[in-house]
Amino acid sequence: MIRAVLIAVVIVSGFAGCGEKPESPGLPPSAGNGGPLRSAQSPERPEITAGRISKDVVGRVVNVPELSGAGPSDKWTFEAAEYRRIDIVERRPTADGLDLLVFMLTRSNSTPGESDVQVSGQLRLRYEWKGGKWLLRSIENVSFRYTLGVAT
Repeated sequence: MIRAVLIAVVIVSGFAGCGEKPESPGLPPSAGNGGPLRSAQSPERPEITAGRISKDVVGRVVNVPELSGAGPSDKWTFEAAEYRRIDIVERRPTADGLDLLVFMLTRSNSTPGESDVQVSGQLRLRYEWKGGKWLLRSIENVSFRYTLGVAT
């Protein structure tokens, strides 16, 4: 009888250690499981989206060559009312922010008698995290080119 009670105590004691690992006090739940340790005092930075980029480029100027290389280079100023399609190709964190490689397609809002202008290609955008928000610091032309007379 005593032998049966001792065996039951050993079995119950063995199963008692099979539960979930208790969390360490003072650490976020993910820190005890090998997840990233985040400070409760630093809010997470919002993701930079295509919509955000579309607003941030308004008023910026980029030097753009003609697609075939036959025409002169020109300056493109992004306007609020123009059509833009933006695809984020690559995100690369930097010491003070984020570099984004984007494919962008945009076109002019031409009036009758003016040539339609379409500009497309890749741009590298450099964002900096400052004062609790993302700031677009620079735009580098990687392969952004214009064509005349293309209406899509």
